[in-house]
Parts: sequence; C-alpha cells; structure tokens
Amino acid sequence: MAAYKIELTAEDIDTLNFVGGRYAWSDALLRLGPCVEEGETYTVLELSEAEAWTLQEAFESDTEGGHRMFPMLADCSLRERLIEFYNSIV
Repeated sequence: MAAYKIELTAEDIDTLNFVGGRYAWSDALLRLGPCVEEGETYTVLELSEAEAWTLQEAFESDTEGGHRMFPMLADCSLRERLIEFYNSIV
C-alpha cells in the first residue's frame, strides 16, 4: 500500500521531461517513471515512505544557497501540488 500519492497531468509530465535532469527535484521524479498513456489526462504516482523521503531530500537539495524550491517552475499548479506533497511528508 502506498503511503503517499502525487497526481501528475500529461502537461506536468511534459514539463518534467522539458526540465529533465537539470535539477534534483525533476531528476528524482523522472526516475520514478511517471507516464500518461495515450488518451489519459493524468497519472497517480503511488509512493512508499522511503520514496517520499527521497523526493523530499531531492526537493531540499535545490534550495541550497538560498534558492527557491522547484527552479524552472513559475507559479503553476504543478509547483503548488509539489509543495503540498512536500509539506505532507511526515
């Protein structure tokens, strides 16, 4: 049973693919292998506790030196959902 879930839209996955491995947050998410099949509008990543902690560490590593979380994401729903996910990890 998954301890955590992240819903990603087809647009979110396109964004992840565009950002690619430039940042730890996108690289970590891409390693989980999210994909949206033809005709689907979203996918749900079901994550174990360990995977959630790994993502949290990746998200935090991009903030070293005082940078904001999730570089390359402007004010968008993906950024908001990732922050919500980050804040839900206990």
